[in-house]
Amino acid sequence: MSAVVAGITTFIIAQNNQPALVSDNYYKEGLAINIDKKLQDNAARLGITHTTVIGQSTLSIHLTGDHPSLEFIQVNLRHSTISQHDSSLKLTRISHDVYQAPYILPIEGKWYIRIHDPLNTWEISQSEHLKNP
Repeated sequence: MSAVVAGITTFIIAQNNQPALVSDNYYKEGLAINIDKKLQDNAARLGITHTTVIGQSTLSIHLTGDHPSLEFIQVNLRHSTISQHDSSLKLTRISHDVYQAPYILPIEGKWYIRIHDPLNTWEISQSEHLKNP
């Protein structure tokens, strides 16, 4: 009898606390991988790389390579395990190759960073270990 009660309790807990890592839209996300790959290839062809700098209250991206001077770039930050910390930022240009936005890193650790231009002609995607200064 206790095994049945434990099994039902486990089932109820599992149903009420479903993981956030599984996507309901996995098919469309799978199709989007091909588009993302083309954008990443464009960034590689242009030699675009970046350096991420976390300040006390800012996030800065330093770009290098053959990219046009843009007013802003888009940055998506996804934490590797805690989706509540994910964010999307619009970084404005503060000098020739430096873009910045107000940001406070909520938690140190592994982050997936996606950087792209406003016209979606190139993209840089990679994971980085980010930590507070």
